[in-house]
Amino acid sequence: MKTTYLGYLLVWMLPVVLAQWWIAGRVLRRNLKAVLLPALIVGAYLSCADAVAIRAGIWFFDPKQNLGILLFGLLPVEETLFFFLTSLLVAQSLVMFLPDTLRTPSLP
Repeated sequence: MKTTYLGYLLVWMLPVVLAQWWIAGRVLRRNLKAVLLPALIVGAYLSCADAVAIRAGIWFFDPKQNLGILLFGLLPVEETLFFFLTSLLVAQSLVMFLPDTLRTPSLP
């Protein structure tokens, strides 16, 4: 089924992302730049590295299990989403567990 990869990805990751926002939404909102900037940079880097690996024939993706939307002509959009969501989860987790002294202070 063409939505298999996307379905598994969203079923596993979205509840975790939403739980983090439910638990620490105020902290994440105050530190949004510290969450989004690393997630975007790392997600883009990993997507480019994956495209290189696919082009080199190191691995491939079954076209029967993804939407068939390819970035740069070879990287399934689901794979790119995987890298950006994983980077977002890591960045959010780091900000959530930072000591208060290293976070952006709350406004009075």
